[in-house]
Amino acid sequence: MEQTLVDVFEEARIVVAAADRKVAEEEERRREGERAGLLQTLGARIEEAFDFTSREKLELEPRLDVQRGVAVVEFVVRSLRAIFLLSPNEGNTWTLRVLADGHEMEVLSEFQGGTKDEAGSQRLAAARVVTMIGNWIQSARRPAQAVPVAVTMVPTEIPTVRAGSSRLQLREEPKQERTYGTMGKFLGA
Repeated sequence: MEQTLVDVFEEARIVVAAADRKVAEEEERRREGERAGLLQTLGARIEEAFDFTSREKLELEPRLDVQRGVAVVEFVVRSLRAIFLLSPNEGNTWTLRVLADGHEMEVLSEFQGGTKDEAGSQRLAAARVVTMIGNWIQSARRPAQAVPVAVTMVPTEIPTVRAGSSRLQLREEPKQERTYGTMGKFLGA
């Protein structure tokens, strides 16, 4: 091919690459603007619907994120490799889902958020979220219970119990201590 023709093709490629880069940069700015708007809107809705205590915020460390075009609040439990997603629905309803490592996403609950007009409703809505997360964590950490096997015993001798002596000793089983995993960082509005 002639050098002049090769130069024409190269110049055209440079023009096309520059135009494509410019379009991609504009699209990225547009997506970042949409993302920021979704996070700002979600932040305002969260403030309106929930009143988490400072201790709950410290333990759960919520963060705002956008997933598949929908703004959600994430609570990450690293010790269980699970993410809890709180997402807004129509009106003031919310859905709490869990995505655990190796499992399909599961809906834990759909419920009504609180409002500033109703005393205590924001706190109650936040407590519902924390309770649902805690219940799921505790059930996930609980080992699978074995099915008891029935054994038939034939007594060969009937034990006698004398007054004042006890052959049976009752032992209390130790109660399991509640534990919670480490959560992710808060990002966003």
